[in-house]
Amino acid sequence: MIVFHGTTHRRAERICEVGFLPRKPSRRVWFAKGRGYALRRARQQARRARDRPVVLTCDINISQFRERLGKKRVRYNNGVLAIDAPVPVSVLRSHPSVVGQPMTPEELAAWVNHLLGLKAYKGVSRRDPGIERLARWVLNRVTSQPQSRLRPGELLHMARQWLPEHFKGVEVDPKSLRAYRRVRQIDVAAGMDAPEPDPRDDEALTLLADPKPKRRIRGLAILADMEDPDLFEWCVMYLNDRSVNVRVAALHTMLRSEDGDGEVIAPLARSENKRVRAAAIAAMAKFSEDDAPRWFARGLKDPEPCVRIETAAVLSTLDPAEHRGVFELALYDPNPDVVRLAQKLTAGKGYPKRL
Repeated sequence: MIVFHGTTHRRAERICEVGFLPRKPSRRVWFAKGRGYALRRARQQARRARDRPVVLTCDINISQFRERLGKKRVRYNNGVLAIDAPVPVSVLRSHPSVVGQPMTPEELAAWVNHLLGLKAYKGVSRRDPGIERLARWVLNRVTSQPQSRLRPGELLHMARQWLPEHFKGVEVDPKSLRAYRRVRQIDVAAGMDAPEPDPRDDEALTLLADPKPKRRIRGLAILADMEDPDLFEWCVMYLNDRSVNVRVAALHTMLRSEDGDGEVIAPLARSENKRVRAAAIAAMAKFSEDDAPRWFARGLKDPEPCVRIETAAVLSTLDPAEHRGVFELALYDPNPDVVRLAQKLTAGKGYPKRL
């Protein structure tokens, strides 16, 4: 199945070298069936990291991963895929031009040291004869075969050949490019510091797969209580659940995420079910960024009181001074609960008291 992974330029460079590794505090690698969703999440990451967004195209055989890892560690639902394990470089189908190929001695030395999990001052030097020979080989390979991408496995093979002392006692998986050192009969992944699993994680995953809606809702609640870093993605998996209660719970739960993607929620904001519509508009008001005032106004003008109440409950994400029109809609709402929420947020902000 073709899926997409949204990330930043710097992370994409690393992925093309060593594969997809769960990034703390997450324990999983996430993919999306839709490229648009992956791109929007990549843009959010890039803004925070002051980097460029990159979307990587991957071909993942879900059945094979489930056979190897177990169904619980490979979850696919509603266009979102989560894999609780490193994913090898071999799944990549695209290698964007922004992701550079190490060619110079400096770049190649950094690539080898990163692969082996070594600090620069402890690892191979850019002046090492083996690195210089590797750089000449890479230049010749790229020049003579410009249409053929140099695969990391090829580079690894040549690096082992010309830097044997640095690879002594190290085993490298040619597909995932994960390096292991043999220490007292125990395999230790070089450069890998895997996040410690939360004991509640297994319970949450079991509940999410349960046929009973109440237990799926409980699974989402446990993930929220755990402050799971991928809470928004988990909730997206259940936005099209067959149970209305689960869909509403997913929308409510994602409000506890720091960021999210409004576009994936938008179809539910047009739902005829007032509970779904209320929760979706509230989520849109929080996650639609520049378009948030429009969603607040839409929610506060809805004929159903429950929609207006849920929208008012997230008004704290807006500035009363900047969005006066939105807060006035809430202050003059016929429902006292909406008014109470608005009055609390506008107290002392220059708004006239309602008589």
